[in-house]
Amino acid sequence: MARYHLLSQYVWPDGAPTAIYAEQLAVRLRSRGADVVLVGGSGAYRDADRDRPDVAIVSPPHFVGRRGSLGSVAREYLSVERAFREYIRTRVGRHDVVVATSAPPNSVRLAREIERRGAAPVYWLQDYYPELVRGILDPPEPLRRLLARWFDGQLRRWARVVKIGANLGYEGENAVVIRNWPTVSFSTDVAPTPKTALYSGNLGYGHLVSALVAVCEELRAKGYAITVRGDGPGMSELPVWIDRQRPLTGRAELVRSYLQSEIHLVAAHPAIQRAVFPSKLWNSLAARRTVLYSGFVGAMQQELQESVVSPYWEHLGQWDSLLKSLE
Repeated sequence: MARYHLLSQYVWPDGAPTAIYAEQLAVRLRSRGADVVLVGGSGAYRDADRDRPDVAIVSPPHFVGRRGSLGSVAREYLSVERAFREYIRTRVGRHDVVVATSAPPNSVRLAREIERRGAAPVYWLQDYYPELVRGILDPPEPLRRLLARWFDGQLRRWARVVKIGANLGYEGENAVVIRNWPTVSFSTDVAPTPKTALYSGNLGYGHLVSALVAVCEELRAKGYAITVRGDGPGMSELPVWIDRQRPLTGRAELVRSYLQSEIHLVAAHPAIQRAVFPSKLWNSLAARRTVLYSGFVGAMQQELQESVVSPYWEHLGQWDSLLKSLE
């Protein structure tokens, strides 16, 4: 039987979205008796409180950077990539399947290393970096095209590239869309607190904070109390009348906060349509709360329309079927 290796810069106990999704995919594969290993770094993205998953976890040593320092983060990216390469060379066998997330972004260069071991390489495209970089430093169009050409060339080397949304920039023949899913389950018999609104998660380069604040201003005028439970550079741009708190760290806390809030807020950036799709949407849909959106236009708006009617309870099964076909 093939062994599955799921590579992500962050794994349990960290609360990064990529860590949680990789973990839940690993648990799904393990539930059918598959041999699964979660492989991740030892850095910290976000605190979280959840039980250790019943799968093997390997954390090869690497340099740990500091969020907020681009140089330190870049050094960690390169160190994690080296650690993953060493793991692949020594632990991946013929006919195995290796799933690498786009954290760190330079993991896109691992396909040939995986193929040399006789294994099937699968890339989980959660972030399309040639577009996401525009939130940090918007390079000239020719430079963006050059970066996209290089990145797409790397993606074409993978057996499959799984995009979390149809809006993500890569359009190669090996691409398939499998959307994310709710990371927690909700009871539907809990009434929300009236006149409350919640934004939860990262507020960073892929979000237009001014568009989110405009929605919040409309809600404030109607008497709503607004809370943002998050992190990222956009937090400092919020006005003082928005209640800013640390990110949600545990499943019980997330479930309670999502159910207590009458309205959920989901943000995007109209100038960055092909880079990401907000995974927080799925928990809000599962909680069956009213969702208000900001910054969704063009490709992001089209993907949003498809996502809100997508049968998210089938998405993990789609992953399972795809990986079985590659054994």
